Amino acid sequence: MRINYNATAMQAVNALNKNDQNLSVSTGKLSSGYKINRAKDNPSGYAMSRKMHAQLVGLMQARDNSDTGVNILKAVDGALTEVHDMLQRINELAIKGANGTLSDGDRALVDEEVQKLKEEIQRVSETFEFNGQKLLDGSFQLKGYTDNIDVKTAGYDERIESGTYLFDLTDFKNAQLYDAEGNFVEEVFNSWKRTIEVPADPDNNTIPAAPGTIFPEGFDKTVTIANNNAKPIQVTKPDGTMIDTYVSNVNGTYVTLTGPGGFETTLDIRKGFTDPANAANVVAVEFTGLGPMEIQVGANEGQDLQVEIPEVGIKGLEINTINTKTAESSRIAITKVSAAIDKLSGIRSKIGAYQNRLESIVTSNEINHENMTAAFSNIMDTDMSEEYTEYSTYQILSQASTSVLAQANERPSQVLQLLQ
Repeated sequence: MRINYNATAMQAVNALNKNDQNLSVSTGKLSSGYKINRAKDNPSGYAMSRKMHAQLVGLMQARDNSDTGVNILKAVDGALTEVHDMLQRINELAIKGANGTLSDGDRALVDEEVQKLKEEIQRVSETFEFNGQKLLDGSFQLKGYTDNIDVKTAGYDERIESGTYLFDLTDFKNAQLYDAEGNFVEEVFNSWKRTIEVPADPDNNTIPAAPGTIFPEGFDKTVTIANNNAKPIQVTKPDGTMIDTYVSNVNGTYVTLTGPGGFETTLDIRKGFTDPANAANVVAVEFTGLGPMEIQVGANEGQDLQVEIPEVGIKGLEINTINTKTAESSRIAITKVSAAIDKLSGIRSKIGAYQNRLESIVTSNEINHENMTAAFSNIMDTDMSEEYTEYSTYQILSQASTSVLAQANERPSQVLQLLQ
């Protein structure tokens, strides 16, 4: 028997320390509900759990973002419903103004309401906002820029790839786009249109639609005919290929060019472009692909949805020049309002599609969150029944180690019995 070094007690101390440490870890797991409380508990599992936790929090925020987006689009559609109703009323008034039983005085009264409705449509476009952001004034439509101060972009189709396009507007520059009073002459663009409206009699016999054509007796309506001699406007794409575009619509100074593959853009051609001092014939237009509202719908970078909300003012809807002061202007108004209604219907259809997509994204994020939560739980959550079994074992071992240490500490004192 030795008294200087009590190896038995040392073994008991080591066992007690180890059991106390295991008991402490098990207590932490039971009290927190997590089996990984510190990085040392499971280094690889801890790293994975932190990434998954960030993903879970991000998915919930993305779901909230998508919900907000849905609410914005609901508000936009509500405003567009009112604009739609006003357009329907203007159409009704234009049809009324085209009736031959009305005098010019009657039409003036009708036109007064038409102009007030136009003012209200413009007011809605300029002032409607959500969370301090104006939504219907074109702030969230695709942006484009030109290298000519007298030619601006007023919108383009989202299918157009981003880049710089070269528009050869030589023919436009040489044409008499403005009359002596400085008014834009829409009829000049008939040369570049695939289809044109010309005067016709009740039997649809037509006469040439040259600028300034006066309706002869009997030719009191217009019909649309194919223009087989339409001249193309050549556009050079960023990759160097060339496409032919044609004028599809003219509204005031807004000229819409349409080409293959969904190519469609509207240019605002101002009077300065026709000035001889402006030597530019080719205009470079940069389609940026930027401008739409970006809604972050995922937990990672690049997981966003771009929502384009076009301008719905009277110029955007191409009804800024309409009136019902005469029977002829009323007939023109019927055509333009009908086109505006179709355009607004298309905008609302796109808004509805965005809304459906966002609602699908919300559902998808919730499913992803549910599945990822289950995976996160497998890594992090404590199996309480299994851990309590471990806890009971460590508790018994700790008590046993304490008892054995007490007995081991008493053994050196037994040497005294040998010395008596």
